[in-house]
Amino acid sequence: MMKLFYASCVVIFLATSPYIYASEQTNDETEILEMIQDIEKGWESGNGMPFYQHYLGQVGARYIESGGQNKGLEDLVKNHVEPEKEVLKRLTIDILDIETNVEGDFAWAVTTVNVSGEVRKTGAVFDKKGFQTYLFRRTDEGWKVIHSHSSTRDNKPHKHH
Repeated sequence: MMKLFYASCVVIFLATSPYIYASEQTNDETEILEMIQDIEKGWESGNGMPFYQHYLGQVGARYIESGGQNKGLEDLVKNHVEPEKEVLKRLTIDILDIETNVEGDFAWAVTTVNVSGEVRKTGAVFDKKGFQTYLFRRTDEGWKVIHSHSSTRDNKPHKHH
């Protein structure tokens, strides 16, 4: 009788474990999606708080954007995110087509990104599109961005003569 009980437990575990794993995967992907949306809002508003909340900020971290880089989380927020609210009259960032991949305590997301705005001082308007990659690590506090890389180019490139 006891063998039958143990065998039944094993069968139930094997039958339900794919659903438990899928549920965990869905929760991870939802958490990552919400983080990316918070970061998008932080960029648009020049608010560094979502970055401090969602980025790990480990020593030696580098965040890359279209050929430029910020060394460390403080550099990213103080010299890139926050100053843009003063420099730009408007900034719109649309992060779309978010594809997430989770493997244990490591995850990554690849997105398309559209960036547009107007420079306050000159009135110059920009409209760019491209791709962004985020790398994540699961920590005791949840998922954290450990690296990001964004590359965009003019939405309507100038014609070469």
